[in-house]
Amino acid sequence: MIVIGLDISTSVTAYSIMNTELPLGQRLLKSDGIHLSKIKDSYRKSCKVRETFLEIDNEFKIDKIVVEESLQSFRMGMSSAKTLSALTRFNGIISFLAEDIFQTDCERINVNSARKRLSIKIDKKSDISSKDQVRNWVMEHKDFRSFKWPTKTLKSGPRKGQTVYDASCQDIADSAVMALCVM
Repeated sequence: MIVIGLDISTSVTAYSIMNTELPLGQRLLKSDGIHLSKIKDSYRKSCKVRETFLEIDNEFKIDKIVVEESLQSFRMGMSSAKTLSALTRFNGIISFLAEDIFQTDCERINVNSARKRLSIKIDKKSDISSKDQVRNWVMEHKDFRSFKWPTKTLKSGPRKGQTVYDASCQDIADSAVMALCVM
């Protein structure tokens, strides 16, 4: 069975495609982030995601779609009602496109439930953010050890010239968690 895990966001929508029938360490078929932050309106963002989904559909027969469920409540210092509403709408649009193009239903899974299924423990006292802890866990997973994680070279500031992981790596890791949690 071919599974696609999706982490849907208006800045980067990430996906991980995995084959459940291959041996551990060989199940990852493709993973990437669709960069949307420079596109200003939801319609054009959706069109870009649709183009990528059509390319994926030409390459793979997706049997199962797993989507990170939208945030359901407010948290101190986090997103406003307007942002949550926009993210939920975009999640619905992209979920519809996925179901329409891949011709299968989306399974929506809460991020904490997905992490629990995979025994990912988040150390809330750590200096490392929970997103980076998840990324590090996925990087160590057998299926992702040979994956070439996107990087960028800093062009200015005190770390000018230093190569760091691209911010999309966190979204890619979240999409991986979605795919892995149903395997």
